[in-house]
Amino acid sequence: MRFHFGLQTCLFALILSGSIAFRSAAAITFNDLFVSDVAHTLDRQIEDIEKQNNLPSVAVGVFIPGKGRYTFVDGFANLETRTRRTLDEPFRVASITKTFAATAVLILIDRGLLHKDDHISKWYPQFPNADSITVDDLLRMRSGIPAPNDDEVLARVYDAPLAPAPSLDDELASYVRLKSQFKPPNREGVYTDFNYDILAGIVQRVTGKDIGELITEIVIAPLKLRHTSYPSGTEIPGKLRGYGWNPSTKRFEDKTLFNPPLAGAAGAVISDISDLLVFSRALCRGELLKAQTAREQMEGQPITGVDAEYGEGVALGHGFCGHSGTINGFSSDMYYIIKLDASFVISVSRLDRDNKSQSTPILATVSNTILSALGSGR
Repeated sequence: MRFHFGLQTCLFALILSGSIAFRSAAAITFNDLFVSDVAHTLDRQIEDIEKQNNLPSVAVGVFIPGKGRYTFVDGFANLETRTRRTLDEPFRVASITKTFAATAVLILIDRGLLHKDDHISKWYPQFPNADSITVDDLLRMRSGIPAPNDDEVLARVYDAPLAPAPSLDDELASYVRLKSQFKPPNREGVYTDFNYDILAGIVQRVTGKDIGELITEIVIAPLKLRHTSYPSGTEIPGKLRGYGWNPSTKRFEDKTLFNPPLAGAAGAVISDISDLLVFSRALCRGELLKAQTAREQMEGQPITGVDAEYGEGVALGHGFCGHSGTINGFSSDMYYIIKLDASFVISVSRLDRDNKSQSTPILATVSNTILSALGSGR
């Protein structure tokens, strides 16, 4: 079983926790999007959350073409050296990766190399319900494949992030043993990463290319996302480190190093604020897809335990489109507000062993500010 690089259980929930503040310098901000008072209030709100929740660093970007940009960055890229974080530092985007992987799969469909109604028996005939699970079911988290025990999986990977990843064949075999727990496909949405592991395997069979190679070739390169990559090594570029709080020692632990195959098509991508602002808009406007394919990607259906609907690799609801993600040391959000043509991205360099997103309170604050200040148009 692989790490669950989860969509937040309540997209716009405000979750506040205890804190140990250590901020020592002013945040670096830029604004030509909001009126001055709104921007200053948002600055203070983010700083308050940062201090209350003991966040090593925070970076936020909001962009509306033709109207302006707001950015905020504060904290330390490296707690040991006390190097300040900058806005352009790459980070692990976790489950936001699924939006990249789904887009790559849909491009293959547009090119006629795959079909949404292809059954996975075409490639994996021995898998439970293979004659009824489709490519579209995998994209939409409606395959009926049972979700793993997240607590056990998360704890194991958090503690051993450099362990070798199981092969897809081994994972397939492990799910065959869970045959009695499978449900009929396309009855309900249940979020589990293994859907995207299978999609990656199908991509390999169809194209002869690894999912990371394909994402790079047909998603990252066309959009000129120069700071986005599907990594092969355990490090990330730049100076930013990801941290997890150890309540026993009352200290942060460096959780930056990670074996990418543990995340795979469900969570391996590395990117930065500026690239994700570009990608979120391209994703939600269907810029890489045929018009009908793009419309269908944005058709959401309920997903169990999440205050949102799920399309083909994208979270939807309340006029928002995008995804959230958590992975060792990093909590991230990437969303696009359709009616405002507004993209926004949040990156926090902390995720603890409990896998509770540390960016959710900032997500709520930023989204509420955008809607209240710009919702009527400006």
